[in-house]
Amino acid sequence: MKRTGSLILAIVMVLAIAASMVGCVPEQKLNFGKELVGVTSQLDALNGLKKGDADIAVIDSVMAGYYMNQTEEFKDYQVLENVVFAEEQYGIAAKKGNEALMSKINEAMIALVDTDYKTVADKYGLTTELLVKADTQNPYASATDNSWNDVVADKELIIGYTLFAPIAYKDGDGADAKLVGFDIELAEAVVKYLNTTYASEVKVTFMVIDWDSKEALLENGTIDLVWNGMTITDEREAAMTISVPYLANKQVAIIAKADAEKYNAANYDAFVEKATDAIVTVEKGSAGEGIVVAAEK
Repeated sequence: MKRTGSLILAIVMVLAIAASMVGCVPEQKLNFGKELVGVTSQLDALNGLKKGDADIAVIDSVMAGYYMNQTEEFKDYQVLENVVFAEEQYGIAAKKGNEALMSKINEAMIALVDTDYKTVADKYGLTTELLVKADTQNPYASATDNSWNDVVADKELIIGYTLFAPIAYKDGDGADAKLVGFDIELAEAVVKYLNTTYASEVKVTFMVIDWDSKEALLENGTIDLVWNGMTITDEREAAMTISVPYLANKQVAIIAKADAEKYNAANYDAFVEKATDAIVTVEKGSAGEGIVVAAEK
C-alpha cells in the first residue's frame, strides 16, 4: 500500500512538473492581432474567415485578386485598403544543388517569354505581374550536375503544389475536375518546350503537398520542384535552388466587408492598433505567416 501511494505521488509530481514546463513555454508573439490560426493552405485561410474562425486572413494578392473579383464565393469579403504588408517575387524551387534542372526551367521560361508565358498570364489576368523578360539572365546556365539528366532518365518531373487559385485549382466537380491555373499550365508549357528542344520524353506529374513540408519533400526526393506561387526569401535561397523571379506578388489582408469600418486604416501602424483583438489566419509555412509572427530577437 505504501509503495502504491509512493507511485501515485511520483506520477502526480511528474505531471505537475510537465504542466509547469508547458506553462513556461512563451506564447507566440504576433505583429498584430491577439491569436494566430495556422491552416494547411491559403484557401483554407479564406474558408476559415468565411466560417467565422478568424477576423482577418493574410494571403497573396495574386490569390486575393482572383477570389475577390472573379468568384461569387467570397463576394462579401474584400482586400483591406491602404495596408500592404510586403511586396514579393515568386520563384520555383528545386533541391539545393540541383542547378542543372533549374537551368532548364529558367531557359524554357525565357524562351517562352513572348508566347506561352504571356498567353497563360493573360488567361488568368496576371500580365501586369510578369517578371521574366527576353533579356533575363539564367544564373545556372553553366551548371553541370546530373539533376536534369536524372529527370530525363526517369521520364518524369514531379511538381509539388497546393490548391491556390489562380495559380493551381480544380475546374469542375468530382472525377471530372481538371487541374488548371497559371503555374500548372506554365509548367506544362515549359516541359513541352524542353521535350521538343532536347528530344526528351519527360512527363509532368502534379502532387498535392503540405506546404509546411515542401523543403523536406524536395530534400528526400519525393518531388522535384515546388512550383506554386512560392515567395523568394533569403532563407529559402539558402536552403533550396530557386529560379529567376517569374511573378510579382504582395501580402494583403482579407476582411469581411461588414468589418470595413472596423479595420480600415490610413497606414500599417493604424491598422495594427485597430487589429489588437483580431484573430488572424494564415497558411502554415507561408510568407503570410512570416508577416504575422514577430521575429525572435
